[in-house]
Amino acid sequence: MTSNEYRERAERLLTRQHPLDLSPAVVEQAAVWAQLATAAAITETAELKAEAK
Repeated sequence: MTSNEYRERAERLLTRQHPLDLSPAVVEQAAVWAQLATAAAITETAELKAEAK
């Protein structure tokens, strides 16, 4: 998956219901997807830099 796909999953979890209805478990799941998005973005950037050399 790409960093954008991970980010979209996190956003979907947080926006599919009213903010006051969010459970701690949903917020935790979104945080994990956001961390995966960050890791994927770092990897993607490193790959682009390696290709540019």
